[in-house]
Amino acid sequence: MIQTMHLKAALLLSTSTFLMQGCVTTNQDKTLSHSIVTLHDYTLYDANKKQQIDIKKLVSHLNNADVIFVGEYHTHSASHRLQANILPLIYRQNPNLTLSFEQFTRDKQYVLEQYIKNEIGEQTLIKQANAWDNYQSDYRPLVEFAKQYKLTTVAANTPLSVVRCVARKGPEYINTFDKQHQNWVAKDITTSSQAYQDKFIEAMSHHAPKTDKKSGPIKLSNSFYAQLARDNTMAESIYKALKSNPANQVVHFNGAFHSNYHLGTVDALKRLDPQLKVAVISPQFIDDAIDWNTGDFIYTIQALPERYVKKENLNKAIKEMMKKRKETQCEL
Repeated sequence: MIQTMHLKAALLLSTSTFLMQGCVTTNQDKTLSHSIVTLHDYTLYDANKKQQIDIKKLVSHLNNADVIFVGEYHTHSASHRLQANILPLIYRQNPNLTLSFEQFTRDKQYVLEQYIKNEIGEQTLIKQANAWDNYQSDYRPLVEFAKQYKLTTVAANTPLSVVRCVARKGPEYINTFDKQHQNWVAKDITTSSQAYQDKFIEAMSHHAPKTDKKSGPIKLSNSFYAQLARDNTMAESIYKALKSNPANQVVHFNGAFHSNYHLGTVDALKRLDPQLKVAVISPQFIDDAIDWNTGDFIYTIQALPERYVKKENLNKAIKEMMKKRKETQCEL
């Protein structure tokens, strides 16, 4: 009976979300099937068939996945709208869910759990869990859904302090951590695929020596190891969550770069368990030709506003960022 009530409530929440947020651009909306009118809108595609798909049909394709990666652009309204729309539908299809977040770190797992159990308030969660600045506008609906339906939640990422230490001192510096701090990061943060290395180098616009095409320990910049500290830790967190609740389907929310092309966190997770069935949902801007390889499902969205128009403003921002980085110390 309780299960039925939960399902009905989830369906109601899903319907309410659509009504509150307006029409979502799908192939059911013929007037908007080839246009996106606001930063909140998105169009869904089945990458395998290279054609539009409605959200209910997409969710039905996710039923057999062990892990669903919902890629986002962190500050994009459409990414967060999609997440809020899709989560109740996934829950309706399979209420045995675990929600995993890039946006929370392992050292704050107990804080997140306290909030889900209604033992602390939202402001305490925000402060003690170091919630992202856009938590209330963008991630609150996901956490509240988990709280309402008592879902297992995973603070999957490694703390920024660990990332900074790796970026400054290299991955071997983790060996100097005590046991508690070592638990904040994956055991292996030096293994990656060549394809992911190439994508990272391309994104960072700098060069590195070529390495073996096979997965294995690599020699690259500490900035890449810092990236792997995030990717591999999230993968290990998801893997452990699956081991703890094998009957649950995991929905993981992360920046698109961590899961695009089934690389990054996806690639790391598949190394831990090659048998896992993984589905990836990836965003792309409508001005770009769709790259059907980025995910199993694609959602196209408007490009974000240009951050800087004048070069002097961009240069000033870069200088301030670099100064801030130099002032930041490796402190746990």
